[in-house]
Formats: sequence, structure tokens, C-alpha cells
Amino acid sequence: MKDLLRWLSHLFRLAVLMPMLALALAATLFVVWPPTADVLRSWESTPVEVNLTEDVSLDELAIRSYVYDANRQIIDVFSYVENRVLVDLDDISEEVKHSVIAIEDENFYLHTGVDLSAVFRAGLENVGAGGITQGGSTITQQLIKNLVVGNKVEAERKLQEMAMAKRLEQEMEKDDILNLYLNTVYFGQGAYGVQAAAEVYWGLDAADLGWGEAALLAALISNPSSNEPINNPLRALRQRRIVLNRLAELGYLTEEQADAYHLQPLPKEVNEIELPPKSYFVEEVKQQLLDDPRYLGGSPEDRFNLIFNGGLSIYTTFDPVAQQQAEAAVAATLAEYNQGEHGGVEATMALAALEPDTGAVRAVVGGPGFAQDEEEFNLATQGSRQPGSAFKTFVMMTLFEQGYQPSDRISGRGPCQIPNPGGVPDPYVANNFASSPGQVDTITDQIRVSSNCAFLRLGRVAGIQPVVETASKMGITTELEPVASLPLGSEEVHPIDMASAYGVIGTGGIRYEPYFIERIVDREGNVLYRHELSGQRVVSERSACWASDVLENNMVNGTGRRAQLPQQVAAGKTGTTEESADAWFVGFTPHLATAVWLGNPNERIPMRKVTGSSYPAVAWGRFMTSYHEGLDVVDFPSCPREPRISELIELEDVFTVGVPCATPLLPEDPSVVVPIIVPVDTDGDGTHDACVDLLLTEGVEPCGFSEFAVEGGDPIPLYCGTPSPIEVQCLEGQFPLDSDDDGVADTCVGEGTGEDLPADDGVEPDSVVDPEAESPAEPSIET
Repeated sequence: MKDLLRWLSHLFRLAVLMPMLALALAATLFVVWPPTADVLRSWESTPVEVNLTEDVSLDELAIRSYVYDANRQIIDVFSYVENRVLVDLDDISEEVKHSVIAIEDENFYLHTGVDLSAVFRAGLENVGAGGITQGGSTITQQLIKNLVVGNKVEAERKLQEMAMAKRLEQEMEKDDILNLYLNTVYFGQGAYGVQAAAEVYWGLDAADLGWGEAALLAALISNPSSNEPINNPLRALRQRRIVLNRLAELGYLTEEQADAYHLQPLPKEVNEIELPPKSYFVEEVKQQLLDDPRYLGGSPEDRFNLIFNGGLSIYTTFDPVAQQQAEAAVAATLAEYNQGEHGGVEATMALAALEPDTGAVRAVVGGPGFAQDEEEFNLATQGSRQPGSAFKTFVMMTLFEQGYQPSDRISGRGPCQIPNPGGVPDPYVANNFASSPGQVDTITDQIRVSSNCAFLRLGRVAGIQPVVETASKMGITTELEPVASLPLGSEEVHPIDMASAYGVIGTGGIRYEPYFIERIVDREGNVLYRHELSGQRVVSERSACWASDVLENNMVNGTGRRAQLPQQVAAGKTGTTEESADAWFVGFTPHLATAVWLGNPNERIPMRKVTGSSYPAVAWGRFMTSYHEGLDVVDFPSCPREPRISELIELEDVFTVGVPCATPLLPEDPSVVVPIIVPVDTDGDGTHDACVDLLLTEGVEPCGFSEFAVEGGDPIPLYCGTPSPIEVQCLEGQFPLDSDDDGVADTCVGEGTGEDLPADDGVEPDSVVDPEAESPAEPSIET
């Protein structure tokens, strides 16, 4: 019964293989028939719409591209359909070469491209073996089929394939053809070529494959999907046994060795290349290569093919240690944020760090984690958020470029009212953080306390459009509208732009564009792109040095204290937008410039108990402390002395909302005279320093307007001079009285005949301050 079943099985296999034998017979007859032979010879000697030396070439094979970090370690692989790594024939084990030739083309080194006798021999042996023990097409024919004519089953294509195979054997050496074939053939699981297959199935190089591995690879060629060992282990075992038997028949192995290799376990899972997790940094590199023709030229389609199939080596600025430090600092700080009470607002952080004196980007944290972000949106490079008071640095830099200096003084009193012609609202009214009253102080100290009203005034002094131009020159790439609130950071920016712009201060005024890619090399070793270090001076060295001094002072004595580093000097600025919807810390050392942003990744949602001096400053300090461990401590350069004494910066159209002096209460008796209290500048410095009652004071005269005004109303007059009390003139029957014990009679007592009024001082009734005027404290963008 078993013999009958065996014979029926052979008959079935014969029936299956008969069409192949018939095709081979027809091809043979077609070749030897004189007219057809002439046609075949003509195909061999004339071009057949292809140039074999160009089309059958390693240069035409799709090869994966590698991405390297700054230490030349692989951090990612770009491949699209074909996962392939090219190797030389010398880097492929002899076991692989013998196994493939034994099962696919035993006479490879003997024929001239076509071996018709092999078709019949293969058919008969395959019937007896119960599987594919030998192939009918030569390796050269298979190469032509894979790379040129395709695998459509028709006589004309087959004859064209045979003609090209004979031509190719005349133009290329056998070893070169075999090398091409072993780099071309598909082995399943997305592996093209023997090197990729060795990696996928065993995590080895092609040079390290032995007889067991080689036999399995050779068994896969005829039908890689059906014979694949991970999903079809039984079929893979049977096909590998056939290859091992064939190797034993040809004398490469003994039967005992073949039996031993047959017991070798099959691979059970795909071996992935060990790479760091997908990252925002690598995604940024990929997008720049796809979008920017500066790197690879050509059309978008050309660039796509080069990136994913061109076998490029892409060397980047990525620092894996800095990246790990950045991610650890962000994770630790977000954990603390999540433990606090912040109104239930879900928040994340973005971080961008680069070298100021090169522009090389070393670390990027683009959001909550690349694997969690389905849209792969990079908050550090693509996100646009209001920077708050971190933008005040650009106002300060503009002023220094215009000739102002850190010791110059400006009023920071608030609330403040700024003209905003054409804008809404007009005037624009803002307050200092936490409704602080503010004071007149130096630019250095106004940065230290992050006075909103001081910098709104300074923005008016510098001019909003010049501030826009300074920010753009220093590296802000987003469009900035020249609005009155710009000095408070009301226009959106990218975190990486803020890091780059602050880096300009650290380089003494020279800007280096941020970059991710150092160079790109093609598969032949040709350099396609190399980053050229090129800095451009955008602000003066003196201005940059002064700005660095001011921001260093802020780290020591101001809002940036929580970001201080243990040894290395640093300079930086906090930023908090209205209602704490965005919080920033941006700063630099001579080694690195870093920007940290905190907020909701999807929309602007107010966060309770959050400012730039809280979590962003802490995260910045954590990261920068780790980064600077082991680095040399470098000081900022000494700055040139200020060329003049400090000056008070005055404005005629910016006012503090409110009244500078106490407003007297209205008496119940309308016949009682109400005092006229006015501000007085007694020392000529342009700001009031005393309040007097004009009804009882002489020696002062109107000299313009004070910096105060009723919101939306007229400014309050300022008086100048040396005030002295007016001695009252009493009527007959009255006596002078010193009511406030200042040594001067200021009122009269007793009955008299006539009006009891002091001497006329010429003050018009219109000068009286409205006692009903309010002093609202409208919240605005904060520190």
C-alpha cells in the first residue's frame, strides 16, 4: 500500500512539472530551429532596449541608508521596501556560495549564460526528490529576470531573458554576476540580499554563516514566502533537507554532516537591528532631507528614492549622552509638575539644545515621547508659542545697539498705559507681575525683576519695528507683528529659535544657523553634502557682552535663580505668558544654549502656580548641570566700561495708570475748600518726588506732565521747583495757626469779616484732579 501511495505521489509531481518540461522542450526547439536561432543571435549582438552594463549593476540596487550620531554610531536606518546591505563576494561565506550554486545552478562556472540541459535534469530530479532540488534557469538568467525583464510567463520574455543572459556573460566576470545575484535575491521577511538575510534570521554577517544557515538561505530562493522558517517551519525543514542532501551528493558534506545540520534549530523570530528608540531628532533629519533640496537636490521623488533606497550614510550632530540627559531632566521635572496642583492641566515640555559657536543641535525633546505622538509633531522645532518675558531680551539688545547702556534708568511703575494706534485696545494697558507697583530703576534691574511696564516703555523707546528686526537677525524665524505688546512676548516663536537667538549673545554677537546634518556620503563614498561652518555678525560685541552680563545677573539675583549651575557661569531669562498658559526658561553658557518650554501641547490652557522661574528653570538647571559635568569651567568675557553716566529714559506718551499723590476725601460741607494735591519734581530729574497742596505752597510751576494718567484719560500735570509753604493772610479778628506743627502758619482761627482764603496762586479749577478717578489693576502678560 505504501509503495502504491509513493508511486501515485510521483505521478502527481510529474503531472505538476510537465508544463515546465514542455516549456523547456519548446524553448530548446525554438533555439535550435534555424530561423529562431538567427533571431536569438541578433538579440545577443544588438541592444534590447537596455544597457546591461548600466541596468545590471550594484548601483541600481535599492540599499538602506544609515543615520549616524556625532560619534559615528548608527542611530537609525532608512529603508522603504527593500531592506538591503551590499557586500563584496569576499565577505560572503564559501558555504553560502556553494549552497546556492548547488541548488540553483550546478554548472554556473561552466555554461555561457543558458543551460537548457539543466531544465530537463532539474525536472526529473525534482519529481524524484519530492521538492525543488535544482533550478531550471541559470543564476545569470535569474539575475536578468530580477533586474531587467521581470517574471511575466511568456515565450518572448523567456527568449529575451536567455539572450540577455548570454550577452551579460560576455560583458561581466562570473564572480561579479554571482556577487550581484547574492546581493539581489529575496530571502523573505523583507530581506533582500544575503547580508540582510543573515541579519534578519540570525543577527550575523554573511561572512559568518555556516552550512546549516547557508542551506536554509539556499532553500528560500525558490519560494521565499512559502519556505520561510518563522511562519512555515515544516516546509522550511523539508526544503533545507533537500539542499543538504544535494551538498552531500556533490561532496561538500558527508551524509553524517548533512544529518547533523538537519538537526540544527530553525530561527524562530526576526532579529531586528538594535537601534535607539525612534526620536524627534531623527524625524527632523528625515524631514529636512525630504523637504530641503540643499542637501540632495533633485525633485521630491528623487530625494525620497535616495533617502530610502540610495544607500546613503547620513552623519548628524546628535549627542546621545546629551539626549539622555535632556530626557531625564524633562521626565523628572514633569513628574514633579504632575504631583502639584495646577488646575488639572495636562502639560508637557519641549527642549532644544545647541552649541552657540557652531549651531550644532545636540539634543531635542519634541514632546511627550515619539512613540506616543502619532502625528510626530515636534514641539521643539515646529511648535509655536508665546515666549512671554523671555522676549524682553530682544528689546534690551535693540536698545544697546542704539546706544543705551545697562545702567540707564526707566520707570517700571504700573499699571501702565501705552498708545496703540490702530491696535486693539487703544491705549494698551498692562500691569506688572502680581500687580507689583514697580519703580524707576536701571535696565539691569528691570530685567532682574522682569518689569512688564518698564519693557513696554523701553519698547516704545527702541521702536517696535527695530525690535522685530533684531529678533529676526538673532534667529527668530516666525513672523512677528509689530504690536504694542510685542516686548512682553505676545508673538509666537519656536523653542529651537529661542535657543539659537540666545546663543548669539554667548558668541559675542555672531549667529550660527542651527543645523542637524554634518555631511552625507553616497554608496560610492562621494560626499554629497557637507555643512560649512559660517557665522554672521548680527549685533555688536559690546551689546552682546552687556546683554550677557545683565542675564548672568538675573541668574544670580533675579527670576532665574533656580536655574543656576553649581560651578559654570550661565545667563538666562524666564518667560511666563498671560494666565501662565506658557512658561519658559532660555539661557546659555559658553558651551551650550538651551530653551525649555512648558505647557499644554494642544492649546493654550492656563496653569495654576506655574511661572518660568518654576518648572522650566528647574528642568533647564537639571539638564545643563548634567551636561556640564566634566567640562572645563569657562567664564564669560569681561565687558567694556559704559562710556557715560547713567541717564533717565523719559517718555512723553506712556503713562502709569493711577494718581501719584493721595486724593483728599470730599468734605460733607460743600463750603469747605478742597486741597489741590499735585506731584512735584524738586530735583529736576524728570520724575516726581514730592506731593504738595497748591493752596498752601508756593515756588512750584507747571513743567509738563507726570508719567501718571487716569486710564484712558488725560495725563496728570507735573510741577517743578522748590516748594515752600504759603503763610496765610488772616482777616481782622482772626489769628494764624500752625495746624501740622511744621513751624509755618497754615490756617486762621476766630471770627472775621470777609472770606478766609489764602492768597490767589493762579491755579485754574480745571487743574483739580478728579477725586472719583479709579486706578484699575488689569492683569497682563507676566514675568
